[in-house]
Amino acid sequence: MNRKAVIDCGTNTFNLRIVDFNESLGPVRWKNVFSLRLPVKLGKGGVGKGIILQERIMRGIDAIGVMREAILNYGATEVQIFATSALRDASNSGDFVNPVFERFGYKVNIISGAAEASLIQSGLELTYQAPENSNVLTMDIGGGSTECILWNNAEIIWSRSFDVGVARMANLFKKTDVFGSDANEAYDDIKPYLEDILQPLKVALKNVKPSVLVGSSGSFDTFSSVINPAEDDIKSEEHPPAIEIDLASFKKLCGEMMYNSLKDRLAMEGMPPDRAENIPYAAAIVRWALENSDIQQIYRSEYALREGVLNRLSKGQTIVPGLA
Repeated sequence: MNRKAVIDCGTNTFNLRIVDFNESLGPVRWKNVFSLRLPVKLGKGGVGKGIILQERIMRGIDAIGVMREAILNYGATEVQIFATSALRDASNSGDFVNPVFERFGYKVNIISGAAEASLIQSGLELTYQAPENSNVLTMDIGGGSTECILWNNAEIIWSRSFDVGVARMANLFKKTDVFGSDANEAYDDIKPYLEDILQPLKVALKNVKPSVLVGSSGSFDTFSSVINPAEDDIKSEEHPPAIEIDLASFKKLCGEMMYNSLKDRLAMEGMPPDRAENIPYAAAIVRWALENSDIQQIYRSEYALREGVLNRLSKGQTIVPGLA
């Protein structure tokens, strides 16, 4: 057994996964040992301003400390840490990266948006295969950025990372409780911003014409758990297949999130408390994508960046160009 750990330091959430690599597992390649998700909200108050607030830095370092205890307890022999939007945009990223190395001996790799999108797709490909003669849109909506990949079963057609995420939008629009009086008021307020920043995606959607949207982890986990609160994730020795989200139910949920209160969202069965405040922003992003495409099906993949790292490690590939 070769035990490895991967930490994804996102703008909102830090995720740890510890796995065992074993050739006897065949194409599955690894067995999950332990997972931990901590709502750090690293970008709160600073994302969009090019800084990480000191209180958020300390919270992030503390989270790495908690994860290190798990890594030591489970005896992982290799640790890979990746940081995304909040830290790659921050002028004071060293205030987080340096103490993590000094205290714990861990190197934090701050990756580009393009590398992030590539790793997300490497994880998602283990859980979903594109249908014949169909193009697919992958979306990963984070706190600081949204990664979009257009692809089919033959190739990656187009890929881009956009500086639009739920924490960034929360800082800009400052909506925290009721977003609007009905399903359209708040969305109409947000839509011009999305039209501006996502214009390249609009052009790509028009040209490529995807019929399927696969959402990678994060916000899509929330959509799936609220729409199907009684549906447990498939637990097996194999990689969990992407789960379809009913399109009509999703559109209805998007509308509700635009006018219900934070208290209402917290009361929704299946709603993670740390996602209730900003999930309407993610709903707005997906609604915009649906309006600008002819998407007929939505799926949620449990896998994201960290599984993409593990997928590449299992194949003996360089994780990110330029990194060993």
